[in-house]
Amino acid sequence: MHVTLGVFAHVDAGKTTLCEQILCLGAVLRSPGRVDHRDAYLDNHPLERERGITIFAEQAEFSYGGVDFTLIDTPGHADFSAEMERSIAALDACVLVVSAVEGVQAHTLTVWRLLREAGVPAFFFLNKMDRAGADAGKTLAALRERLGAPAFAFDENTIDALPEALLEELAQTDEALLESYLSGDRDPALWTAALRRAVASRAVCPAYSGSALKGEGVKALLTGMSRLLSTHYDAGAPFAARVYKIRHDAQGQRLAHIKLLGGTLRPRDALVLPSGETYKPNELRRCEGGRYLRVPQVKAGEHAVLTNAALSVGDCLGAAEPLKGMQMQPLLFASVVPEDGSTPQQLLEKLRLLEEEDPLLAVRWLPEKQSLELSFMGPIQLEVLRSLLEERFGLRVSFGPPNILYRETLLEPVIGRGHYEPLRHYAEVHLELRPLPRGSGISFADEASLDLLPAPYHSLVRTHVLEKQHIGPLTGSPLDDVEVCLLKGKAHLKHTEGGDFRQAVYRAIRQGLFKGRCQLLEPFYAFELRMDDGLLGRVTAELLQLEAEALDQQSMQGEAVLRGRGPVRLLLDFPQRFLALTRGAGLLSFRFDGYAPCADADEVIRRRGYDAQADRENPADSVFCQKGAGVLVAWDRADEWMHLKDA
Repeated sequence: MHVTLGVFAHVDAGKTTLCEQILCLGAVLRSPGRVDHRDAYLDNHPLERERGITIFAEQAEFSYGGVDFTLIDTPGHADFSAEMERSIAALDACVLVVSAVEGVQAHTLTVWRLLREAGVPAFFFLNKMDRAGADAGKTLAALRERLGAPAFAFDENTIDALPEALLEELAQTDEALLESYLSGDRDPALWTAALRRAVASRAVCPAYSGSALKGEGVKALLTGMSRLLSTHYDAGAPFAARVYKIRHDAQGQRLAHIKLLGGTLRPRDALVLPSGETYKPNELRRCEGGRYLRVPQVKAGEHAVLTNAALSVGDCLGAAEPLKGMQMQPLLFASVVPEDGSTPQQLLEKLRLLEEEDPLLAVRWLPEKQSLELSFMGPIQLEVLRSLLEERFGLRVSFGPPNILYRETLLEPVIGRGHYEPLRHYAEVHLELRPLPRGSGISFADEASLDLLPAPYHSLVRTHVLEKQHIGPLTGSPLDDVEVCLLKGKAHLKHTEGGDFRQAVYRAIRQGLFKGRCQLLEPFYAFELRMDDGLLGRVTAELLQLEAEALDQQSMQGEAVLRGRGPVRLLLDFPQRFLALTRGAGLLSFRFDGYAPCADADEVIRRRGYDAQADRENPADSVFCQKGAGVLVAWDRADEWMHLKDA
């Protein structure tokens, strides 16, 4: 059995220290490294050792209790939460580390929500029990109250002697078990099997306590996972795999990390990529603490690294089902300014490589301003990006002031048409752009006839719709909450080539946005604030001035809890003001809560100063062939030139 295990935590809760102890028990390490000693096995990048935080999700293989594990150590800092979320797609189970001193912290809530929605079976490790002020009981209660987690205290004896409260909980999951419980049947095999099912369905989340630094409680945790976790991968099933990480090695080779969900993969096996191209890996690698080792084959449940494959994060191979889009989204962007004499074009080339590894950077070249922009999660991420550019590519840059990352959407359906026909090229598509509910992202639908456009081109259109972050005409912000439906299309038997439909699709979407009515959206935060009861009035008044909405408030035993939501543009500086009001004693957590219509749209559009007509990187015009040469036809006249006519 092979289990992919992710380890998660709020920063400084002891996550990497726990990973070191697990790898010692798994005989990967002779002795555990330490973050403060800068010798942690999985924090192997110089930037991680310098800063003492996990930045990149790294993995290692080990065996324990007859189970083969792939351990993935994920970042705990909120600025690298996108890297953390990408790892979830590869998991079979997780450990969420919570400090028994600080308790449930802001990022703990975010991590738990993502794991819950992904349905990942979860264990808790209540860490730092050797520290003054540690309280396992209070922390366990917080897991139940604040996370809504079905957490139960476990130790090395719990599985062999299930406490009555846990038996009662298990009995409620199944009628037959309830009858056994009421009849007094305490058969260990029956109840251990029931516990395994409950862990798999997240009806029970075992919580072990200990000290990762001293290695206390880690063996009990690892033994519990090896006995309670189960996976059911089939190496004889049709091949299926999912890409969860992209990296580049020292030679610049693109490395696609995949998790096999079914079947077996060997070198030179033919794989059909999402682009329709066939790829045969010359070799298969396994990632081991930052090193890459060759392996002869990879079976379902295991991991592999493919070299120089045209794959992106989230791509599915074979029979794998696609996942929904990322929930963690950057809400800020900044300009990137070269400081060493390099041209913006040289910088753009290297930023594109980093964007392959982290697609949420969404690097943009603004020709009208001759400047570069990228999206980011927070200031620490910008500092790391600056260091990465200098370390990997020898480029020195600075960043402009942060700005809110807005989005654009459509208010009503519109048809966009794109045609691309320079000499010896040909493609035409008609797409209907349809508004979707908030939070839907970009999706694709296909209503085109196979009689007019052969099936391979339908797949190609879908790829081109989803491969790019399309931008709106109001501010050049990313397009969101739109379904792009293929109505019809046309290819040429001789002259249609690889990139022709990409050009036609991009132009059709852009033309539709020019023709339609667009709306500017702004991001919102949902917040939870905990403070002394006497401060509730002052804090509420502050929030009202920031156009925030208080949705729920509670007071109990001198503590007030206030929950609500408000626009990010007005709440960015609120954490500092809140901590000042509470003299550092308040607790707050913010999480992204989707986009809504921007209340200050006209001012934002004016300040942004985006000229959609001048953006030659995102043309809405079409190209037709006339008298043996390509002719550019303006977007507002292109419909008359289209070869496919409306019925």
